[in-house]
Amino acid sequence: MALIRLDALGDTLLTTPAVAMLRQHLPEAEILALTHRAGAEVMRPLCQVQEVTPEENWRSLAARLREFGAEGVLCCTEKRRGALACWASGARLRVGFAPDWKQPVKKLASQFFFDRQVAGLGRHESERYAQLVEALLGLSQLPVPPIQLQPRPEHYQAAAAWKAERGVQLTPKWCRFGYTVQHLRQWVHALDSPLGLVGPAEEAWARTHFPELRLYCSRDLLEYAAVLEGLRVFVTVDTGAAHVAAARRVPCVDVFPEENSDFCVPRWRPWQCPHEVILQPAFSPEAVDQVTQQLGEAVRRLWNAAG
Repeated sequence: MALIRLDALGDTLLTTPAVAMLRQHLPEAEILALTHRAGAEVMRPLCQVQEVTPEENWRSLAARLREFGAEGVLCCTEKRRGALACWASGARLRVGFAPDWKQPVKKLASQFFFDRQVAGLGRHESERYAQLVEALLGLSQLPVPPIQLQPRPEHYQAAAAWKAERGVQLTPKWCRFGYTVQHLRQWVHALDSPLGLVGPAEEAWARTHFPELRLYCSRDLLEYAAVLEGLRVFVTVDTGAAHVAAARRVPCVDVFPEENSDFCVPRWRPWQCPHEVILQPAFSPEAVDQVTQQLGEAVRRLWNAAG
């Protein structure tokens, strides 16, 4: 069996419950994941992995699948490159998503690419990928496992130096729709001196704008997960960080743009962990104070619920 997962870290994490389902129901099967480098570390403990570069075309991916000899292929992406690779793989069973008729060309093409399709509209992404597994197996309403991401003892040992009760993911993504770093500083201040967490590419930005905060720069995904696991509450804008927190059952406040929230929140909210969603409206001075208040209230609720 094989799956194609050519997206960012967060989406790859949300695919891991489906891989766990394959392992459970096909314990003897060899499983291969074609994934970008960002997802390789996530998938490697669960199955065989081949890293795919952004430059590789669908023919190259199909050749990898044919060489592996996959009997079935799950296309866990809705992009054309993955669908074409799935179609050209030679697999007996090819499973992917069915677009709706708002995209008529893509809808008709998907019927050609895949033997079995699932719609999955209105569901969380992890449930959608689980539906692909159900279609492959010819089963339905299977339990969906948690996100699979398990730090090792050495990661917990390193994380012990970063013990904190509150944490916030610092990224320029907070500063959109007219909001600025100064507004982000106001929100962070309301969290009462949290541990700041930041990716390597954004470390210089964070140290420039938040010199007063204790900052943890994540260079190892599993160590980062162990640091999050030590938190009592974690605050983040809508990034893959929320899904790392969910994997370790960390109570999480996840901030989404108010625009398109009806579509985005059901699909990408934290999965199977205590969480609250805050909607970030279009910028106004009143909205800055509104988000400040909502963050404080959400953190207090999760804090109290955690005991």
